[in-house]
Amino acid sequence: MCIVDRQKGSVEVSPVTSKRELMEFIRFPWKVYRGDKHWVPPLIKDQQRLLSPSNPFFDHGEADYYLARRGNTICGRVSVSIDHNYVAFHGTKMGSFGFFEVFNDFQVASRLLDTARDVLKQKGMEQISGPLNFTARQQRGLLIHGYDSDPMVGSAYNPPYYVELLEQYGLAKAADYYSYNITDLEVDLSFVRKLAEKASHNRVVARNVPPREIPREMERFTEAFTELYNNAWTKNWGYSPMTKAEAEQIATDIRFLATDGLVHVGEVAGRLVGFLIVLPDYSALMKKMNGKLGPVQMLQFLGYKNCAEKRRAQGFVMGVHKDYQGTGVAAAMAVKAYDSVIRLGYKSAELSAALEDNVASRTIVEMLGGKRHKTHRVYQMPLSSP
Repeated sequence: MCIVDRQKGSVEVSPVTSKRELMEFIRFPWKVYRGDKHWVPPLIKDQQRLLSPSNPFFDHGEADYYLARRGNTICGRVSVSIDHNYVAFHGTKMGSFGFFEVFNDFQVASRLLDTARDVLKQKGMEQISGPLNFTARQQRGLLIHGYDSDPMVGSAYNPPYYVELLEQYGLAKAADYYSYNITDLEVDLSFVRKLAEKASHNRVVARNVPPREIPREMERFTEAFTELYNNAWTKNWGYSPMTKAEAEQIATDIRFLATDGLVHVGEVAGRLVGFLIVLPDYSALMKKMNGKLGPVQMLQFLGYKNCAEKRRAQGFVMGVHKDYQGTGVAAAMAVKAYDSVIRLGYKSAELSAALEDNVASRTIVEMLGGKRHKTHRVYQMPLSSP
């Protein structure tokens, strides 16, 4: 299907240069998704933090934000960023576009993407990838399959026409991420439990870390998490070295979102060798909050987070140190997490963001009864392309 220009008139793309324009940048998605029952509004305060210089990304990265207008009407937005840690680690001059939102109008989309290409060329980059909200650790990719349900925390959601806009522009697939749906948690885990027995033979202990303990162990947790991430993720698409400041921010976010029984680690003689983090599904609550986080919304959040009636769980992230892959630690943590989810009363779960070539993780998920129901795709292209 060919995308045609939906409106007449020139399109002007200009950088965000004021607090007012930054708020317009943040609030623009509310116009794109008006009436979309599956869109989950992000928290405005969280978006402000993410886009501000206080974000640890800016210790090793840079970004600019752009708005597209027809006359006085905003009709699109995009960020243009460079992660210098990525460039240094891979020796690849790749920059990214992200926070991409636009009405169904190829003229506007192409002007935004032209801007991203031109800016990255001027800064010496040779490739462009995206959508990436700065790094592959943040929200990444377009949803290309699975538009019939709400996105989980950290997962991208977009109208189907975004795929056509990017592909008509000339962007091509770089990597796909799969999300799995488990509608029936009463599955036979005997084979996975046998795999988990390897962990005890290899002196691996899988245990739960209550969120209330994370502040007390913050120093140990962030140092170990940083080391583990930078060991386990190096072969993953889009990997860039994580800094301690970024790990501390992730730990803070986890402490805010996680509930007792859903943060798990694998250890050998007290050394962190794996982690598996599960979160409640906050999508229904975030729709009600509609981007706000005042006193009323905070009370709603705490009530929802700690309610006895559990709805749906989200497998947020899992990693295993290279030296301990194949030892049963992944299966041991998965069994612990599964048993916790059942004990806490969750009825279904989504396990998200497994790279298509991460066969080990996908196999564990499928053994748990997961059925692939969403696909997110990151695109890229050389900047030398016309």
